[in-house]
Amino acid sequence: MLSKIKILIIGGNGFLGQGILKVITNEKYEVSILDPYLDHKKLKKYKIKHLFNCSTLNDKDINSALNIEEWDYIVHLAAFGGNGNGLLKAANENFNKAVNINVTGFANLLDKLKNKKAKIIWSSSTVVFGEEKSYKNKTVKEHSILKPLTNYGLTKLMAEKVANYYIKNYKMNITGIRLPIIIGPGLNYRGVAAGISEMALATKTKSKCIIEIPPSSLDIIYIKDAANLFIKMINSKTKLKNIYNCASIRTTAIKLADSFNKISKKKNIKINNIGMGATYPIMDYNMLKKDINFSIKYTINKLIKDWLIEI
Repeated sequence: MLSKIKILIIGGNGFLGQGILKVITNEKYEVSILDPYLDHKKLKKYKIKHLFNCSTLNDKDINSALNIEEWDYIVHLAAFGGNGNGLLKAANENFNKAVNINVTGFANLLDKLKNKKAKIIWSSSTVVFGEEKSYKNKTVKEHSILKPLTNYGLTKLMAEKVANYYIKNYKMNITGIRLPIIIGPGLNYRGVAAGISEMALATKTKSKCIIEIPPSSLDIIYIKDAANLFIKMINSKTKLKNIYNCASIRTTAIKLADSFNKISKKKNIKINNIGMGATYPIMDYNMLKKDINFSIKYTINKLIKDWLIEI
């Protein structure tokens, strides 16, 4: 009998962590969760070996968790969420706490893993890049210059620097993935993605709603695609690189509203354009496609139909 792949998901109580738990159904995995905000009621439906109720900033508890098993993979998803108004707003509202969780906590984890064999996969973000207009080409590759314009983007840039330091100096196996906006069932925090969630709920309940959201372009990925990406990275036979750009779908709130209305055959969703949000350059993900053969499976129409079933 083959030994199971032992995975520790840090931040496993969050949206993406829950998405990954839903797709890990194969018996070859043995999954544990580390999170300071464990929802035992929500997690009890999953087969989880260990539940660690702690933060990556807590030396004693994190040491205990890391030493209880010889982990094959550490999936690091932890990020400062503040009052649940989105990661960008949280970092603007309390930059010190964002640095503590997104950078210091991550560095603390890597430092405690530097003499272990665990492979680390972690979530960076498209916001390490600046506005699309800052780049001559409207697509960016992994080695393109990083010009974050937000506090959250700055913390992710800092985290990438931390990861590179441990890769270079301790030969650690660390891979980051720059994620776009993740949408889908289970999303419960505010921010730009919340407006899309409201569209799904209005479509499901056949109710009318007005969504206040900037008219700028959005780069999105469905939760099931994002979760499957992490599983593909874990199962990859190719030695993964330090950082990857992620695939995404470029759209706008108006186009999404039109798609929801078309599927419901009603015009219940209306968009009220507010301000002008940032538009990030499209990430070239050819390196990710080449190394693990990843591509998005859920088109806008397919993800909407699946979302409505899942609600």
